[in-house]
Amino acid sequence: MNVIAINNLAAFLENIPSKHNRGFNMTSYMGSTDLDERTNVGFQCNSTACIAGWASLVLGKNGEIRKTARKKSEVDDFYEDFATELLGLDYRTGLELFEPMNQIVELMEADWDEVTPRQAAKVLRNLAKTGEVDWSIALEAA
Repeated sequence: MNVIAINNLAAFLENIPSKHNRGFNMTSYMGSTDLDERTNVGFQCNSTACIAGWASLVLGKNGEIRKTARKKSEVDDFYEDFATELLGLDYRTGLELFEPMNQIVELMEADWDEVTPRQAAKVLRNLAKTGEVDWSIALEAA
């Protein structure tokens, strides 16, 4: 597990720069323009990304935040695999982090499109500290 990468991504998600013109939505790895999709960032943007999408765009190989985002063409279509590798996670942990709605029965009915990047950052910081994905700490405040 790359604790530096996880904490850097959490810090980035806590204050996504508007220059990226991309919001946050846990239901979309890297969505294209959809005017009905919640962006959860407080500024107008053209698309969204979830934790895996943002990790794929902004994390460098050593866990640093890149000065410029990767182009979508630099990431294969399996954002979750790319992000799992960048964050140094095992496959199961990656799925629990990126697709909790498909992995944890108790969480299937949650309003995943309402999860904010700050809530996702809480989950990431807890993961870095404990090694466990615990979405309940984010959903309590949703």
